[in-house]
Amino acid sequence: MGLTTILRGFKVPIAVLDRFLASNAVDTTGGCPPFLTPDLDSNGIPLDPHSAFLRAKLAAAGDNNSLARIFIPNRRGQDSCTHAYVAHAYVMVFAQRKITLAADLPDRAPPGFAELRREILGFAEEGEEALLRVDGMQGEEGEEPASLLYVVITEERAFPFARPFVPESVLTCEKCGAVFEAWVNLHYHCSEAHNLEMRGYTSPFPDNF
Repeated sequence: MGLTTILRGFKVPIAVLDRFLASNAVDTTGGCPPFLTPDLDSNGIPLDPHSAFLRAKLAAAGDNNSLARIFIPNRRGQDSCTHAYVAHAYVMVFAQRKITLAADLPDRAPPGFAELRREILGFAEEGEEALLRVDGMQGEEGEEPASLLYVVITEERAFPFARPFVPESVLTCEKCGAVFEAWVNLHYHCSEAHNLEMRGYTSPFPDNF
């Protein structure tokens, strides 16, 4: 299932990004969204090795609160995407959400982020000029190229939300007190163990999600 991601950052050819990652002994993406690990960041959100590397690099440049993350668009059955996005701020939307641009997606890039963009694009090779000229690689006059605003359909193998995203109390059976890790498991239990119709339960997800 894809989510819509609204992000601030920059666009980069995947081939160039992977070359940069490989030069720093980090696994390349191969055009696939990074796998999340059990490690959590300071906000309780799962990390992936690529984000951990970028954040450590940006911390050395003075950004100790980096939210940097790589996003790769989901083309829904089409050929592989040629470009990825490196974000310094992002909001993921499942259905609907109110966004305050100044707070959620500030237009000023944090320390070291513009330099990171230049370093990554420095791995472009001869013959890749066309990839560097596609729409969205450069901003309009007056825009900061490292902090452009994008809307991307993303496909994550696991969604980078704070855990637990749904409070444990919501995933507890009201009949017997059993606790479940997933909403669908609670639904199945209520139907099978207590003969309760699943449609009688409303989703625990907040409306602003």
